[in-house]
Amino acid sequence: MKIKNLILKIFVNTDLQKDILFLRSIDFFEELNISQLKKLRAHMYKKTYLQKEVIYKKGQEAKLLCIIRSGKIELDDGKNKRIISKRDLFGQKYAFNDDEIYTNTATALEDSNLFFMYKDDIENLMKKDKAIGFNMLKRISKMLYKREINER
Repeated sequence: MKIKNLILKIFVNTDLQKDILFLRSIDFFEELNISQLKKLRAHMYKKTYLQKEVIYKKGQEAKLLCIIRSGKIELDDGKNKRIISKRDLFGQKYAFNDDEIYTNTATALEDSNLFFMYKDDIENLMKKDKAIGFNMLKRISKMLYKREINER
């Protein structure tokens, strides 16, 4: 019985370590320490979307922040299409605002593995750990600034 628990603990920790290393490789989370990344991961879910499966539709209530672990996702607002892939985030502009709706449709172009967080979980985490909250808002601000500069 003890060996089974030890083996289970090793595999669980190995998966957690892989997830933490992956999250650490994403610019958005680069300033978070290991402890903060573990807290963040505890609020995340994993899901695999099959090719052509819709993640969310334009006009739906926005409630997800998504991170691509593998695969490719198409974001289509009806006028423009954008393809994003591993380590890209999407949905972040909605995750920090109330009463938002998606302005695009997100569809898996191939089988895609995602981490995602619900807006409510993000808010709860930010309330519990102010350092994580401040860091995430700072990163969003930098991303929006870069996007604004590129659009000029």
